Amino acid sequence: MHNRPGLVLGVILLIMAVMLTYRNLTREPFELAERKGHQASREDYAAGREGRTPTFPIAFPLACTLGEDCWIGRYMDRGIGADVQDFMCKASTQNGHKGTDFAIADLSRMAEGVAVLAAASGKVARLRDGMADVSVDKVDEGALDGRECGNAVVIDHIGGWQTQYCHMKKGSIQVVPGQNVSAGDKIGEIGLSGQTEYPHLHFSLRHNKMDIDPFDGGHFEQGCDTEKDPLWRERIDYRPVTLMPAQFSANPQDKASRWKAGADTLKAEGPGLILTARIFHARTGDTLTFTIKDPTGETFAEKAVTIDQNRQILTQYFGKKRPIGGFKHGTWRGEIVLRRDGMDDQTQTAEVSVLP
Repeated sequence: MHNRPGLVLGVILLIMAVMLTYRNLTREPFELAERKGHQASREDYAAGREGRTPTFPIAFPLACTLGEDCWIGRYMDRGIGADVQDFMCKASTQNGHKGTDFAIADLSRMAEGVAVLAAASGKVARLRDGMADVSVDKVDEGALDGRECGNAVVIDHIGGWQTQYCHMKKGSIQVVPGQNVSAGDKIGEIGLSGQTEYPHLHFSLRHNKMDIDPFDGGHFEQGCDTEKDPLWRERIDYRPVTLMPAQFSANPQDKASRWKAGADTLKAEGPGLILTARIFHARTGDTLTFTIKDPTGETFAEKAVTIDQNRQILTQYFGKKRPIGGFKHGTWRGEIVLRRDGMDDQTQTAEVSVLP
């Protein structure tokens, strides 16, 4: 009986030791992942955090497949002050960019309709519709002041979260203020309204009025080094450069025409046969290889081009003028390969029918 206090104390100490051991064993993988994986996450973000439940899980806000029929044009700017950095501490953004841009191939795809989806359940707070779908290059200076977002929807969510959807197509918005929506509900379509030169969705996420990067939970212009977690419900891979779909045309594409659909048919007696590449965030030293094959499969033209300066959006074309006798009738095929040191190649192809 006199030893019972000592026995009880011993049992308590044993239980505490077991609990501490269990806690360390169960906690260690995440801690190791964060310590060892944080630097690696700059190359393969969130590599050590797979399986975690996001603080506020959000769904992809478009009815398209990234890398197939839509692409990331710009990430949030995380650089402090004048520094331009995305969440991976690279430069696939622009200074002051508060959201993520998801681009589609061209104006023809926009006309077909690409649905914008609610990223999470919530209530529509406000919206704007009625603005024309027109490139900012064709709008008078100052005409968009206070309306840079174009046709847009803002949705309030639980816990102080909010999402915003910009540059939507005129007349496509399908919700009203005060309406409850669920994740995945269609709220409108991608457009060209507001301050933009190409059809895309500018998606913004905020928490308690602070702009949040869904790729790692970090804050706008607060640095790219963070220990927070991605908020996407399903992983979205990072790409510092994007090669958009290739296009054929009879004449060289320029800034005013590069977002029009490529030609499906060309005339044999047309002025030329041009293959055009469009790239988001081209960098000095990137190379583009153009290959054009005639209807027999023979190589008609081929050229490698080295990019000589950084560009947010680069248009590069290659082709030939009409040969004597015109272009051969049939299906012509083009291929563009983008190469950057340390990255897998990106390839886009196109076809065009040459008619008499």
